[in-house]
Amino acid sequence: MATEKIYAIGDEIFTECGKCKSEMHHIVTTMKDDKVKKVMCKGCNSTHVFRVKKKKAVKAGAADKPKVKRRSSKKDWGKLTADMQDDEFIDYNMSLDFTQQRGIKHHKFGNGVIIKVLATTQLEVVFQDSIKILVQNYSMN
Repeated sequence: MATEKIYAIGDEIFTECGKCKSEMHHIVTTMKDDKVKKVMCKGCNSTHVFRVKKKKAVKAGAADKPKVKRRSSKKDWGKLTADMQDDEFIDYNMSLDFTQQRGIKHHKFGNGVIIKVLATTQLEVVFQDSIKILVQNYSMN
């Protein structure tokens, strides 16, 4: 049986952000009875209620249904990657600065094309199946 980690205010949790809808590092801001109640996203700086993402049970026949995507980028993907070479995709690391790069290699999402620098700490990236907001210039200090 796995034991649940006990957090304190100021601790860091890697979880899905309720606002920017991507997995990001968060800082615990509110606790009650040893349970995390609110967190602040280090990507978009929003504070929201902490929710533990529960795995859903697979229903019979659910594997046959196609997954619904929030936003489709398949049309953009082909156009954006048509003239790119493999060496233009740099391994993604959230501590690096990608403002001068065209593409990244993400361990989970694959190759992505940077379409917009949202802030000094955020990028909007088109992957083959989705559009994600990723962190850049992140430091643990």
